[in-house]
Amino acid sequence: MATGTPIPVEEYLRTSWRPDRDYVEGELLERQLGERVHGGAQRELMFRLASRYPQLRKRLFPAQRVQISGSRFRVPDVCVLAENAPDEQIVRTPPLLCVEVLSKDDTLESLWDRIEDYFAIGVPVCWIVDPIGRPGWIATPNHLDKVTDGILRADDIEMPLAEVFE
Repeated sequence: MATGTPIPVEEYLRTSWRPDRDYVEGELLERQLGERVHGGAQRELMFRLASRYPQLRKRLFPAQRVQISGSRFRVPDVCVLAENAPDEQIVRTPPLLCVEVLSKDDTLESLWDRIEDYFAIGVPVCWIVDPIGRPGWIATPNHLDKVTDGILRADDIEMPLAEVFE
């Protein structure tokens, strides 16, 4: 949901929003994140990825601002940075992976807008996880596949959906 009153990008960048919000062309976009099922899936993704892939621990971030353009910032639920990514307070270098955990009020249109923004800056793959219905999808530029074998994949990273929903 947008705030309705445009704010300058400078105000967005110097303000701490709880939870953090996307910023798109002067609008703050809120998401419903405070529910246990969403937080639990986000926590399990972080924990399981860090446990399975210890080399990712310092490159794995929850709710990290990612700059898409001068007037667009997105906050994926989880992102994995490249091994050689610079130390940026706001991520400007494309992550290797962005993960979106669906909230009950998410729409396909708003979700796909977010995913397309990630692709626009060079993110090669996004995972979409639905903690309520428990399916998952793997999105790559111009392609969306429902996970049918129970495994989310991105390059050398694999995550069984069953572990996310434990």
